Amino acid sequence: MVLLGLKFVFARVRRTRKQISAMEVIVIVDPISTGARMAEVASSRGFRVVSLWSKECTPQIRGALAGIRDGYEAVEEQASIAATVEAIQDQLRRTSPSSATVLSACIPGNETGVKLADLISLHLGLLPHGSGNATFAGGDRRNKHVQQKALEKSGLRAVREVCGSKWQDVKDFLGDLGLPMVVKPVQSAGTDGEFLAGQEYVVDHVSRNGVHKTVMTWVYEKKALNGSTFVYLATRPLETKECPPEMISYTRAVLDALQVRNGATHAEVKMTPDGPCLVEVNMRMMGANGAFISLARLLTGTSQVDATLDSLNQKRFDALPDVPRAFGTSGLMVSLVSYSAGTVTSTPGYERMKKLATFLELHTSISCGSAVAMTVDVFTIPGLLVLAGSNDQIRADVAEVRRLEEE
Repeated sequence: MVLLGLKFVFARVRRTRKQISAMEVIVIVDPISTGARMAEVASSRGFRVVSLWSKECTPQIRGALAGIRDGYEAVEEQASIAATVEAIQDQLRRTSPSSATVLSACIPGNETGVKLADLISLHLGLLPHGSGNATFAGGDRRNKHVQQKALEKSGLRAVREVCGSKWQDVKDFLGDLGLPMVVKPVQSAGTDGEFLAGQEYVVDHVSRNGVHKTVMTWVYEKKALNGSTFVYLATRPLETKECPPEMISYTRAVLDALQVRNGATHAEVKMTPDGPCLVEVNMRMMGANGAFISLARLLTGTSQVDATLDSLNQKRFDALPDVPRAFGTSGLMVSLVSYSAGTVTSTPGYERMKKLATFLELHTSISCGSAVAMTVDVFTIPGLLVLAGSNDQIRADVAEVRRLEEE
């Protein structure tokens, strides 16, 4: 899930791991949303961070998502991969002419940076932390149609679907699919909906050399609202024991079928009457502007951002648990809802939220003078409220939030 228009408010996290050499360099392609948070985490660990902006990340996208703060070195994508790599190396030479640097990884910070990150990694012989387009014979692994065909070939449960660019390509097959059906772009950001029966789960992994470590599982809570088929109300972290027993093994089989060997992945899977079925898998970290990081750390001792950096080192990756540890408390990421559109004149509700018993963080860009749309999808959510504490208290605090929204 990708949330637009949100900025984050968070506490500084004390370093818990030994810092590495300050001259070890990580390139983050399109450091917006969670990528912006990764830049801060990597920098706090002693990495030197270079921002690489892809052509796919347009000025409109950069302006809509919470981006990296000033103070980081930045490079723009060039006409070729070789020229882009040379631009990165030129930047390093200009800023540190007398110091040796080691380029450790090129990691996508957002969906738009996946392809370029992979091609840069391939060019430099780094562990690929992107989609693997250059090495996957089935095609572009970001493509939902390619994903489903790869699952079918591997004998895994897949969505019944047909793909085409014009009506003639698909009309003869629609009768076999039956109703209801959904029309989706093969590549997109955010969630477009999926008419599969069953609960939808999120399974986040970090991989190294074909070994997959589950860093968190989540479940979406959503309902029809404001005239929309569904609106996200919350994203709830699940302990491994709360997931269907085959959910993690199925997701890892999906990664194997797509030949994902390295990096972070964010998979959305429905638990249907016939078993788990992939909606899509994103070859990047979870989005939501990194609002999940502090909650994941509180519950499991790490996060997908931290684990992605750990995966650059074999010993640190080996030290990661195979699945998340048992939680010591409960938590919830609440998607705030606007029931009207207009211009904000005051934000007393946000101040009330910060005083809730389970309040952990509030992530929002809304302030006096901001334009707000009615919430109908993930792109019109006016903020994320992160809560942690007992289940009973969280339920009470969420009820208070919903009352404030309706008023």
